Amino acid sequence: MALTQSAPPDKAFSDGNAPHYQRLVQGVLADSRQLMERVAEATRMSLQQRQDQARTPGEHQGMLEAQQQLMRLTSVMGERYPGALRKALEQQTTAPGEEKPSRSLFTIHFDELELMDESQVTESIERARATQVLASAVEGPLADLDALVCAARGLPRVQPEHNPLRPEVFLQALQAVVSQMQAPAQVRQDWMAHMAKALGSELRGLYLAQIDKLKQGGVQPAGYAMRQADGQVVYVAPAGDGVSPGFGAETGMGMDLGLPAAAGSGDPLLTLDRLRRLLIGEFSSQAAPAQPPAADEPFAERFAREFESPAVLPQIDPPATDFAMTVPAAFEALQEMNQVGQMMERLGAQPGNGPGQRRAAGLGDALSMEVVALMVDNIARDSRLPWPVQQFVRALEPALMQLALADPRFFSNKEHPARRLLQDITDHAMAFNGAEAPGFKHFMRSLMDLAGPLASATIESADDFEQVRQQLHAQWAGGEQAREQERQRAIEALQHAEQRHLLAAQISGEIRLLPQIDHIPGEIAQFLLGPWAQVIAQARLADKTGSADPGSYQELVGILVWSAQPELTRMHTGELARLIPQLLARLRDGLALIDYPADRTEAVFEQLMQLHQQAFQGGPKPAAPSHSPAPPPGAESVEPPDLLLDEEPWVAPSEAQDSGFMDDLQPSVPGDLEPLPTPTPADAPARPALAVGSWVNLLVAGQWERTQLSWVGSHGTFFLFTNASGRTQSMTLRLLDRCIQQGSLQVLSQQPVVDVALDAVAQTAMRNSVEGKQ
Repeated sequence: MALTQSAPPDKAFSDGNAPHYQRLVQGVLADSRQLMERVAEATRMSLQQRQDQARTPGEHQGMLEAQQQLMRLTSVMGERYPGALRKALEQQTTAPGEEKPSRSLFTIHFDELELMDESQVTESIERARATQVLASAVEGPLADLDALVCAARGLPRVQPEHNPLRPEVFLQALQAVVSQMQAPAQVRQDWMAHMAKALGSELRGLYLAQIDKLKQGGVQPAGYAMRQADGQVVYVAPAGDGVSPGFGAETGMGMDLGLPAAAGSGDPLLTLDRLRRLLIGEFSSQAAPAQPPAADEPFAERFAREFESPAVLPQIDPPATDFAMTVPAAFEALQEMNQVGQMMERLGAQPGNGPGQRRAAGLGDALSMEVVALMVDNIARDSRLPWPVQQFVRALEPALMQLALADPRFFSNKEHPARRLLQDITDHAMAFNGAEAPGFKHFMRSLMDLAGPLASATIESADDFEQVRQQLHAQWAGGEQAREQERQRAIEALQHAEQRHLLAAQISGEIRLLPQIDHIPGEIAQFLLGPWAQVIAQARLADKTGSADPGSYQELVGILVWSAQPELTRMHTGELARLIPQLLARLRDGLALIDYPADRTEAVFEQLMQLHQQAFQGGPKPAAPSHSPAPPPGAESVEPPDLLLDEEPWVAPSEAQDSGFMDDLQPSVPGDLEPLPTPTPADAPARPALAVGSWVNLLVAGQWERTQLSWVGSHGTFFLFTNASGRTQSMTLRLLDRCIQQGSLQVLSQQPVVDVALDAVAQTAMRNSVEGKQ
């Protein structure tokens, strides 16, 4: 059943300033059945044209069956498409400020490929191909629509992920509906090849119509205007200096999968199906072990010589990696062997392939060598790594190729010693934002001494890599132990501050319920609800006796409330005179318990003494308290929020020292200090997802420091960062947000370097598969 415009707006599409936005989404949903029917009719006509041009009886019959099945099921698809589109919109829509989806709908991850069957691989390729068709059809109008939709949602700049009408959402819904149809798989595949083109045409018209509606409604586009070569004006997000780690930002559309375009030409050796077959072990080879490459100078000596001369970058020539060729993936074994021969001609011309080195014995070996070359090249271009580490990984390529030929499990086993060694090296290297960072030379020396010999060694098994990995961990252990001690001391300090803050919030709620709290001046009440609640909480946390009121600090609440009301105390001046010396001394003792600065309570003590003087001298009634006015008669009672949970937690000086607590925002990036390149897309959300283990660049005392999120409080109150030398920096959630907004904290990509590099290999295989069959 088709949806109508009278349907109530979905919660997923509700924004505070979105009448235009809500009408836009609901209107598209209401018209989605007609859109599906037009796509089906355009597909039928395209199939008819293909049938008329068929050169074989088989092709003619296939196109005829596809048409007949389509005509039979068009009405069913029309009925189901609105619901599928609504579901896709709900899954993909993000509210302003929320994190955008972490991956494209059509992204293939390297380690997931082994779990896919042949039909799933084919479906993924068809999705990517359809995405490419859509991208070329809607590129210009989509940029304009992104800018207008973001403005309608109240966003100050273009963030394409917040446009729910992205082409991939419509395509996801279309594929969901097609997959439900009772038709042969080949028929559904024939449909999608033509439906993608028809959908692109429909979306282009839809986008242009919605652009006109939004402009007529007075919506002004967000972001910046850019005039293209053809004279059209499009609106784009502000460009950033950095890109995704080493490859560029992922767009989620077309075949711009975050990878450089293939530089080579010819037949594709690496395709998605062949990569899957390599991972599941379909290719096997029993060739002899590799021989070490020829080298005039040992790698360790060459690297040490060049690294000790920072003015000259090491000239470790990267192997050529132009293996991403294009041709239909359906070629048979003869073509495959021709491709292997062509590839080996290129490999034979590369540095380090001496006459004694093992050559590829078949398609499996050739694929293994290509995957290694692409993986190494991707790691060596990852901008998160200092350049000496990038070059070091390049130098390990011959050893990795030998291993991949001898042990194909290197690709399929994430816990393989060689993969773990690469991951450990790159993980540790992430701790340094450059070759001049403190501790980097010592780290680099450990790599050169222990892992460097692998570059010129004859690799016989994974044991060679495991031995090096264990040696590196043994050398790193001393520094790791000291780093962990610093981290644990900081965690203990912050955990105590967080526990005190949460307990103080409960105590604050209890104090707020006292009947006389509304009869004392607001400053005094704020003192009781804030610092003094922290004192009571600290006393309870430190108590080992089980006392209900350790230190009798809670008892002082009632005394202080009474003493702050001159209209009461002037009738009992003798009792007040007796209590004053003890009261003031006890208050100071309690504040000393949490190291609370005296200057922050000086005004409270002065006001309290004035109130006491009024009791002895007489005088007018003090002004009514300002912190919590009494509700008018008959008004509904609304419980106020806990004061402390809305305030920054109190961190004692000793706790701040132990955790490197940053209690105030540093200045924005100064003019003489360039922001570090941030390998995250320019349209990242205000608070990128942060998980323990994430690396960030943090501005500390006017200098950029690479540090790692090593702990988050159980209630998200505190965040602790630890750098390579064990130095800690901590901050509250509120300060974290402000640092990100002002550019003094830059979040790096959280995906491990090796995983990023291997995913990029899978994307290259996807590209080859898509481009090999147009």
